[in-house]
Amino acid sequence: MAPRDRLTNNSDETDIASLLSGDSIFSIPYFQRPYKWRKERISQLNADILDLVDESSDFHFLGAVIVHGRRSNPSDPDIYDVIDGQQRITTLYLYLCAAVTFLARNQLPDEAAGLLLKYLVINREIRVSNLKLHPGKEDRAQLNAVIDDVLSTGHLASRLGGFRLKKLPTAGRGSSKGTLYRNYELILGFLEDELGQGGIERVHSVYGNLLNKMSVVQIDVKDPTSGPKIFDSLNSRQEPMTIGDLIRNEIFSRVADEQPDHIEQVDQECWQPFYKRFEFGEKNIFDSYFFPYGLIENSNLKKSGVYGYLRKTWSELQDPRQIVDRLSTYQDDFLDLVNGENNKGHVKDLAAAFRRMWVLNAPSSTYPFLMRLSNEISIGNVSKADAIGILDTIECFLVRRAVCGIEPTGLHTVFKRLWAACEGEMTQSRLARELSSYATVAWPDDTEFRNSLISRPLYSANVTRFLLLELDKSQGGDVPSDSPWIEHILPQSPDDSWRDLFADRERKELTDTLANLIPLSEQMNSSLGNKGYAVKRERYAEDAMYKSARVLASQFDSWTPELLRNRARQLSDWAVRRWPLVPRA
Repeated sequence: MAPRDRLTNNSDETDIASLLSGDSIFSIPYFQRPYKWRKERISQLNADILDLVDESSDFHFLGAVIVHGRRSNPSDPDIYDVIDGQQRITTLYLYLCAAVTFLARNQLPDEAAGLLLKYLVINREIRVSNLKLHPGKEDRAQLNAVIDDVLSTGHLASRLGGFRLKKLPTAGRGSSKGTLYRNYELILGFLEDELGQGGIERVHSVYGNLLNKMSVVQIDVKDPTSGPKIFDSLNSRQEPMTIGDLIRNEIFSRVADEQPDHIEQVDQECWQPFYKRFEFGEKNIFDSYFFPYGLIENSNLKKSGVYGYLRKTWSELQDPRQIVDRLSTYQDDFLDLVNGENNKGHVKDLAAAFRRMWVLNAPSSTYPFLMRLSNEISIGNVSKADAIGILDTIECFLVRRAVCGIEPTGLHTVFKRLWAACEGEMTQSRLARELSSYATVAWPDDTEFRNSLISRPLYSANVTRFLLLELDKSQGGDVPSDSPWIEHILPQSPDDSWRDLFADRERKELTDTLANLIPLSEQMNSSLGNKGYAVKRERYAEDAMYKSARVLASQFDSWTPELLRNRARQLSDWAVRRWPLVPRA
C-alpha cells in the first residue's frame, strides 16, 4: 500500500489485497465464539464499499486486526492466531468467496479462478486445510459449504489446473447453514444488485475497491496477553478476551492442526472436567483463579503479566493434559476458599478453620498464601497443628482490621510474598512476626479493637455476620444452614414506645452497634419489625433458631441504653478473648 494511500502513519497499515494475498493462514482458535455479524453490519459494509465505488470516499479504514504468529516449520505457511478481528476477517473472506462465485456464474471462470487462487487458498499441499481462513469449530461446516458452492459454480473447477482443495476437517460438527452461510448469500445478492445498477464493470469496481481501497492495521503481538489490552483500548465498546480465553486457546494451540475428533476428545476428557468445576449455577469463577495461581508460581507478577508468564513456563509442554494437570494443582484449594467447601479433604477442625475464611469473606489478596498452605498441608509439608495456628492468626488479623474499619488496601503486597518471607519456618509465631513487620499495614491492638466493638456502627460491615455466627457458636448454638438475617433489637425506625426509652442522640449512637444486633431467620426478622422489646423478647426466647437470641432474652428483661452498653462491654470482652493479639516477638 503506497504511503499516500494510508489513512494512518502506521507502517503496518495494509490494504485487504495485501492482507489476504500472502502465504498466510488466519486461524480462529478452535473453541472461539462463533461468527455473528448481523445483516445490519453487512449492509453498513456494503454502503462503505459503495462510497468508494462512487468516489464519495477515497479510502476506508477497518481498524486493527490483532494476531499472534504461531510457531511453524520454515516450509509451512505463516499461521496467525486471530486475537481480535475474527468478525472482520471472516466477512472480508466471504466477500471474496461471493465475488468468485459471482464471476463464475457470469461466464468469467478464469477471472474467478485467479481470485480464488490468489486470495482464498494456498496453492500447495498442507496437512490440515489449504484455505486461508480456518474458523472455529462452530463455523467450519458453514465455510466448507460456502467453498462447495463456490467450486460447484459454472466451469470453475476445470480452470484450477492441478490445484487440489483440502477443506477444513469438521467430523460432522456444526451446521452447514447459519449466520456465516447466510451472510455469504447476502453478499451474493448485493453483487447481483450492483450488476443491475452498472453491469459487470460495477461489480469489478466493488471487489476491486474492497481489495485496494480498504485497509487494516495488522498488529502481530509477541505475547498474546497484550492483545486484550490493545483490543480494549481500540474497541472500548466491545467484549475483550479474558485471561481464561487466552489460556484455553494457548492450550488448544498444541493440537490446533489435529483432526477435530482428537481436539474434541482433549476437550471432553481433559479441559471440560477442569473448566466445569468452576461453575456454580449461573456463576463462573474460572477467570478469577489464574491471578492467585500465578502469584504462587511467581510472587512478583502483576495481573496483566500472568498469562505471559504461564505461557513461558509451558513452552516445552506439547500435551494439553500436562498443562491442565499443572493448572489443577491448586484448584481444590481455590474452590474451598471461594465456596466454603472441603474438596481438599482436610480433617474436621482444619476444614472448619479454612471454612471460617470463607464465612469471614477473606479478601482475595489472601488467596495465594491460603491456597499454597492448603496444598502444603495435604502433601505433608506443614503439620496440622501449625496450620491451625497459622489460620487462627490470619483470622485474628483480618477480623481486628475489619472491625476497626481498615480497608484491605495493602494486603496484596503482604500476602503474595508471605510464604517466601517465612523462609520455610511455617509456624504461628513466625507468621505473626512477618505480618506485624509491615509498618504501613495496621494490626489493631486490644484498645482499638475493643473501642470499635463497643461504639463503631457495624451493621453494614461485611464482618458483622461472621461475628454474630461465632458468638452463637461460642454459646453452644447449632450452625443453621441458612445465612442469618441481622436483627436490630432497638429498631432502625422505632415506634413511640422505644422513643420513651432512647433519646434521639442515643438512638443515633447505638442502633447500628454490635451490641444491638442479633442473628435471626429472615421470617422472624421480618415479622418483628419495630415492635416493642417485650414482644420481641418473648419471640426470641420461644422461637429463635439462633442460640444467642435465646440467651439475650434470658439475660435482659428490658432493653435500655444502659443495658445495651452493658452488653457491648460483655461482647468486647468475649471478642478480645476470641481473636487475641498473637504475640509477635
